[in-house]
Formats: sequence, C-alpha cells, structure tokens
Amino acid sequence: MAIVDDLLLLTEIVKAGSLTAASRKTGIAKSTLSRRLDDLEKALGVRLIHRSPQRFSPTEIGRELCEHGAKIQDELGNVWALVEGRTRTPAGTLQIACPAVLSEMLVADFAISFAKQYPGVRLILDTSSGSFQAKMDHYDIAIQPARETLADSELVRRKLAETPYALVGAPSLFDANHGLTPGSLKDCAGIGWAADNYSSRWKLFDSSGRPEEFDVRLTFSANNLNVVRRAALGGLGLARLPRVLCEADVKEGRLLHPLPDWSPASVTIYALYSSRRSLNLAGTLFIAGLTRHLKESPLLA
Repeated sequence: MAIVDDLLLLTEIVKAGSLTAASRKTGIAKSTLSRRLDDLEKALGVRLIHRSPQRFSPTEIGRELCEHGAKIQDELGNVWALVEGRTRTPAGTLQIACPAVLSEMLVADFAISFAKQYPGVRLILDTSSGSFQAKMDHYDIAIQPARETLADSELVRRKLAETPYALVGAPSLFDANHGLTPGSLKDCAGIGWAADNYSSRWKLFDSSGRPEEFDVRLTFSANNLNVVRRAALGGLGLARLPRVLCEADVKEGRLLHPLPDWSPASVTIYALYSSRRSLNLAGTLFIAGLTRHLKESPLLA
C-alpha cells in the first residue's frame, strides 16, 4: 500500500512541476516529498524524475507511471463518490460551464440524466460560450478541452476522457495533389481554433507516434468547432476536428483526409474546479458519473 501512496505523490509532484509547488499544494514538507520520491525510485529500481538546478522533468517511465497514478486517483474519487452517494443525498445548486459543441455531443445527455437522478440538485449547464473562460467565479465546475497540457493554476484538474481528432479538408483543396506529406502542406490554408490559441504551427503523428510539425496560413479562426467544420466544408482550408464531428462528412465525400496515415493529437477533456473551496457532493458525483459516461460513449471509441 505504501508504494501506491508514493505513486500518488509522484503524480502530484509531476503535475505541480516542482517539489516546492507540490509541497504548497499538498501541505507536505518539501523534504518529505523528496525522501518519498527517493524511496519510490529505490523500490522500483528506476529514475523517475530528472532533478537538477537546471532541470526538473519526469523520465519516460516516470511519465508512464504518472498516467497510472492519475487513473488510481480517478478510481479513488469514484469509490468515495459511490460511498457518499449511498449514504448522503446531494442537494443545492451546481453550476457547470461547458463549450456548446462539447455539451451537445457528449455532456448534455448525461447532465439531463443526472438532474433526473438527483432532483434535489438545481443543475445549471452554461453553454453560452464557444470556449472555456478561465474565470471561475460563477461556476462550480468547468469542462475544458485542451490539446496541450494545461498551464499551472489554482484550479484542480481532473482528466475525463480523450477525443480522437482528424485532419480534414474540402476535396477542392486537393484535386491536383498526389502523394501528400506533412511537409507538402506547409503554408496551406488552415482554420484556427481557440483551444490552442489559434496557433498556426500544427503537429501531426503517424501510426507509430512519430511527430512532424508544419506551419499553415490561417485564413479563418473560430472558438466553436461547428463553425470550424462549416468553414472546412466551405473550402477555407485544412481543419482539425473531432472524428465524431466530421465522420459523416468524410463518409459522404464532403470532406477528405489528405493524409490518412497521419492525425493530430487527441484532445483531452478536463473537469476544472477551484482549489480554494471544496467541491460539494453534487459536484463530486457529477464528475465521477461523467467520467464513466465518457468512457462508455461509443462516440469516443
């Protein structure tokens, strides 16, 4: 059991980015965290974190163990939610912010079933914004998609699921092209998305996980994926879209995969809530239930 506890601490250390930050977050002395990390490395016989004045980063095996640690944290949350759900009844107001497209595709049905299951909870699902805003003053939970690791903040982050993405474009963009590679798409027209700050530097991965980056020429950008999809259908440029959102368009020939053996990174869906106040029982049950709902969703298979 001690090694499990140390694995959970490793996960907190890596997420915090340093022993000092992890100490502030967990309330455990920095010296104790360092000793527990040393003990775990000795027990496993591997180096988990590169530590020097110039560098603090997980090793490859350290990153893999952190992924397992995060899963253990999620399951522990599910266990507590299950126990509390049998012994207490959630009540009160639960305010949730979620981008409109994500809500329509994956969250709204669960939110409706949750409200039916717990009639004592007044659930407010705010989908008015096309993308997540960092201000949490009016929300208990924010559902946020992110292509890259989220920046450190005072918000607690719970990973809910990963959404596979595809690179697509209108057939008219590629009628005269054959044998395309990521390099040949350099300076091609592209459609930007708010979740990665409208970046024009895109990264693709082949089937073996090998990455390749290239720059596109952004001709249009939006903070709503339905708008990005419509822009792609209109021939404005390449787009990176959730497979579930563009699957029918590809099947019916309205969009195509210019590089079928390459794809953008999956987008991770997080639940965020303030570390300055405890999440109530309704919020705990909502996150645990939504995590299970997304894991079972055929749309994310």
